[in-house]
Amino acid sequence: MKRAKELLVEAVEMLLAARDNTAQLDAEVLMMYLQGYGRAQLYARLDEPVDDEAAANFRELVARRAQGEPIAYITSHREFMALDFYVDERVLIPRPETELLLEYTIKKLRDKGWTGEEISMVDVGTGSGVIAVYLALRFPHAKVYATDISTEALEVARLNARRFEVNHRINFLQGNLLEPLPESVEIVVSNPPYTILAQVEPNVARYEPNVALDGGPKGLAIYRELLGQARTRLVRPGLISLEIGSEQANDVANLGRFFFPGCQIDVYKDYAGLDRVVILDIGEELSAN
Repeated sequence: MKRAKELLVEAVEMLLAARDNTAQLDAEVLMMYLQGYGRAQLYARLDEPVDDEAAANFRELVARRAQGEPIAYITSHREFMALDFYVDERVLIPRPETELLLEYTIKKLRDKGWTGEEISMVDVGTGSGVIAVYLALRFPHAKVYATDISTEALEVARLNARRFEVNHRINFLQGNLLEPLPESVEIVVSNPPYTILAQVEPNVARYEPNVALDGGPKGLAIYRELLGQARTRLVRPGLISLEIGSEQANDVANLGRFFFPGCQIDVYKDYAGLDRVVILDIGEELSAN
């Protein structure tokens, strides 16, 4: 039997050969997942032998990672807003940029004094449900909807809602964007498909659901459709909070001005200084067109 340290060295070498830029971290995460360890426990037990069956299972996981399969799909775990969510190949893997979408949205709601009110909100294109679940946890008095065109994605979202015991608080609806909503809402939050599929990193396009990635020829198709629907599905005053691609701020802002003339538009940057979130603040005086 080999020691855990030796297996990790082998794994890192294999992952480096496969051009995995986070080879050391990935190897450790896979070992922790397989053995049920935390990081401190892993380091404390590096010199202990690993039985042959566990070693074979570990090598199998490493081989999957070497082929480009995302760690989150291999382990079925993804941390988001300091919470541990379930993910699999039916849903897009949540990214740190989406945490910023939530943080800026919550700040905006706090600034407007809406955080304690019985507001209605929808997470459009919910995917794994991370946005809807976090909103339900953060706003216990809010009415929360979550829509997705994919029935498979909604299965994962419902699982996560049960995981955090907010399934009774979220109404999951299958359909296109805002179409399945039974009523108008005050807050629309969405991380829609905004990439140009041909420009997506190959392993991302290979493993993650393309329907959650493809924003059309210019990455703007879903924004146009969503904002068009929102004209008649948004309560005034209301907010529309959108994650965007780093070069889409002007285009999305212009779409916002087209569908909601006179609205206030704020653009927020990510930690790299790139445009990442657009929030439309639609006042009460702006009537539906």
